[in-house]
Amino acid sequence: MTVGPDDLSAAIESRLVGQPMPAGRRLLGMEIERLILDRETGESAPLEFCRELLALLVDDLGAEPISEGGVLSKMRSPRFGVSMEPGGQLELDTDPRPHLAELEPIFAEVTAVIEKRLAGTRYELVAVGHAPVTPAADLALLPRPRYQIMAVEMLKRGALTGHMMRATAGLQMTCDFADRAEAGRLLALLNRWCPVLMATTANSRMVGGSDSGHASYRHRVWWDTDTSRTGIPEGTLDAETAVDGYINFARRAIALFVMRDGSPVAAPPQPFEELVAAGGVTEEDLELHLTSLFPFVRLRNYLEIRCFDTVDWSLAKGVLALISGIVYCPNATAAAERLSEPLAIRAPDALREFHLEAARAGLEAVVPGGPSLRALAAELIELAGATLGADDCDFGMVEDLHTVRSLIDGST
Repeated sequence: MTVGPDDLSAAIESRLVGQPMPAGRRLLGMEIERLILDRETGESAPLEFCRELLALLVDDLGAEPISEGGVLSKMRSPRFGVSMEPGGQLELDTDPRPHLAELEPIFAEVTAVIEKRLAGTRYELVAVGHAPVTPAADLALLPRPRYQIMAVEMLKRGALTGHMMRATAGLQMTCDFADRAEAGRLLALLNRWCPVLMATTANSRMVGGSDSGHASYRHRVWWDTDTSRTGIPEGTLDAETAVDGYINFARRAIALFVMRDGSPVAAPPQPFEELVAAGGVTEEDLELHLTSLFPFVRLRNYLEIRCFDTVDWSLAKGVLALISGIVYCPNATAAAERLSEPLAIRAPDALREFHLEAARAGLEAVVPGGPSLRALAAELIELAGATLGADDCDFGMVEDLHTVRSLIDGST
């Protein structure tokens, strides 16, 4: 079936908030990326080494291989998936679970298998948000058709797109919502807190063998990656307008590809709504388009928080627990909304500059006319800590916050 201009917004909305979680279901999922680096020099492993490693892991993990155009790019098991990102980064994702304690053993199990396979080689898994030594321009690109199109087209609207695809690694978290209203509320809340949450994981200072001057160069990179489909969409800092703002963002993002004969091909580089108006856009094309949007918080019948640098598990666990305490504990949610008002910088240019300063200074950055990100993070930790572990807020426990609390209070 094709999608027409008159029903485009409704078609997008049905795919963003039309099938949220069943009543009472409160799960969280995790995606965590790692770079494969030389143990001594910190240089990135060649792409061919990474591809050979992925092929070996299929049997090691007892997973089902998944290829596109003859290129192995991921594997799937009943409990987790492992995929290869464009520059050879490895990503582990878990099925959504009701308790953080269920995610930890999956992460430990898969990581142990990968490290065993790497033992005796020059390379190791490393939790940093950007390749620290090898220039992004020297990193090869996994030859999936989707990536080939992205590398050419997205670069036209973001000078650091090559860094994003080839050299960055992040931590992502997914959470559920009950209905459209809650989707808007949580989308706005998480977008407001994004620079603070990013600063707690800032872990990408070294770039090309030198100090980049940024606590999170990865966050700097994302602000100069195809600006039609990244960042914080206009209108999504307020609960009442967040869903509509995201729909408009999806309509106006430049089309990258459409599906033809089962494969993605380059689309005319125009706003998606104009492509639809020209005719011939299918529901499959719309689905593909929505997967090519990369804001810091993505809406897809769940919320995907994408603003973090990748970090070691102890800190990742603390960040996951912190988020769960805010989104799934009603008292903490309301308090976090009140506390976030200084972060609702609605002028796009001012918002960008604030985020760039947060990328540079991390927790030492200061909200214009307001407190430091460290002070706000400390208050957020207290809100989550006051409710975590209760019967209605038990994804994580208070003790899970230890590492992130220590980071924020400066004891680590």
